[in-house]
Amino acid sequence: MAFLEVKNVAIKGVSVAVPKQVKVAKEMPYFTEIEADNFTNVTGVVSSHLVPEGMTVSDLCQEAAEKLLLEAGWEKETIDLLMFVSTSRDFYICPNTSNILQDKLGLRTECIALDLPFACSGYVYALSVAGMMMQCGQIKRALLLVGEQTSANQSHLDKTVWSLHGDAGSATLLEYNPEVKHPMQFNLGGDGSGWEAIICREVGVRCPTTEESLVVKKYEEGIERNSMQCSMDGMSVFSFAITRPGQCIKGLSEHFDFDLTQIDYLLIHQANKMIDEKIRRKLKLTAEQVPYSMMYYGNTSSCTIPVTMVTQIREKLEAGENELVMCGFGSGLSWGAAHVFTDKIICLPVIELE
Repeated sequence: MAFLEVKNVAIKGVSVAVPKQVKVAKEMPYFTEIEADNFTNVTGVVSSHLVPEGMTVSDLCQEAAEKLLLEAGWEKETIDLLMFVSTSRDFYICPNTSNILQDKLGLRTECIALDLPFACSGYVYALSVAGMMMQCGQIKRALLLVGEQTSANQSHLDKTVWSLHGDAGSATLLEYNPEVKHPMQFNLGGDGSGWEAIICREVGVRCPTTEESLVVKKYEEGIERNSMQCSMDGMSVFSFAITRPGQCIKGLSEHFDFDLTQIDYLLIHQANKMIDEKIRRKLKLTAEQVPYSMMYYGNTSSCTIPVTMVTQIREKLEAGENELVMCGFGSGLSWGAAHVFTDKIICLPVIELE
């Protein structure tokens, strides 16, 4: 495990944007009514949001950023770092989407622009990377744009992924402040031996796209996809998800010596409710300490933590100080947990885009 402590950096605001279009689990063609009910009972997902043609996750992040910067009263020329965290970049190889967003948002050319191509663990990794860059005080303000267009690389004929996931983009404001009372604390890790567990196989350099990559193949009833679309080894992912995240969170609390049972909230990646409930019970946390947002947003990959913040505990975050543990885990395989305090942060209601 890699433990990090970041001083002098605070979260100042969070916003989330989703497309207005919705996909409903029980309307999926491969589910009978009983199967749809069973799916919702296990995963917790009733519906999620789906980008229409012509919209991308960077559009969602841009809207979230514009609204949040306006609410915070931050002038755009004060932003020193822009980080875009997603695997569904506007252009998979180049250029970086962060550079495109730097221009679209009207940020100054001296603003550092970085892409971080993480999926489900991306929000925690983004906080750690940006925080480490900021803590010396040369970078005063950062804008993290974290989100995923899961529909871009999934087959709508694959019940193992399509019915579970949703599209969303977020913006988070970070600010350097030497008066911050509590450091951000992190526990990060990864296991590359599991790289095939969640994969879009033929969209890169080692396995380039060919005509054959576009051919849709039927693997079993309700599972059809081509070789460019995401596949998931369900048993491997389940085994990983019910062990590593809990160990990571427990390791974080032990290393930095805080009482996990006394935190206000555990904001855990919304993998599915059955997995997250197993983790919650192992950690001996109450149901009130672990809010869920997957019911109407699904698994939005790197965006599930901010989605949960703005939909489930917005009033609490705005009202006062909160002690949070955040945990993301997924493809790579990678995982990370953060121990963070927030104090009266801006937390906008969910923004919906036509």
